[in-house]
Amino acid sequence: MAMKSGAKLWVKRLSGLSIILILVFVGTYGESTDKIIQKMNVEENNLLELESGEEGTAQLEKIRFYTVVSLEGNEIKENEVKLFDQDGGEIIGTSLSSIEKMNKRPDSSGDLVFVPVIIFEVSGDAEYIFHNQGNNTLWVLDDLKIQSSLISDEIILISMISCCLGFPLGIIALIGWFVVWRKKDKKSQKIIIRFFLNLLKHKLY
Repeated sequence: MAMKSGAKLWVKRLSGLSIILILVFVGTYGESTDKIIQKMNVEENNLLELESGEEGTAQLEKIRFYTVVSLEGNEIKENEVKLFDQDGGEIIGTSLSSIEKMNKRPDSSGDLVFVPVIIFEVSGDAEYIFHNQGNNTLWVLDDLKIQSSLISDEIILISMISCCLGFPLGIIALIGWFVVWRKKDKKSQKIIIRFFLNLLKHKLY
């Protein structure tokens, strides 16, 4: 009996915690979404913006990933983006899978219109030169810098944690309530069966 009461108490606590976390997520969703768009907006958060035929230099670090994106409908091809070090040596980028290319980036309105083209990593901290040999504009993004700015924002972090914990805990609580209800239902069935068995026994004797 004590174990059943303890289980019911924990289910109540999980339910309460889940509701609180979900309410926190709902309360912070609007503000956190605006901040995510602001921090991920390609037009405002890029290292370089290069028009067709342009080149530009940027200070790159070896521990970071640099993603080149282009506007959907005006994409450029992988081989049209070139990266060189100061000695003229070409840096070969990493091709993206079709799933990775679905990870589009937002504009200032939050519309996902920027498509990843290729990712570059460098072997040392230095200035590097990007060449846009395509017919459309490209943008170079520092992914690590963008991710760090997202994680360091309190509202975004609270919203993410409350979402990631609130809904799974809610599911666990629902399962817990179902188990408690089943046990209670079985107990009621046993009482009814015993009642009818006793009634039948009295009639027979």
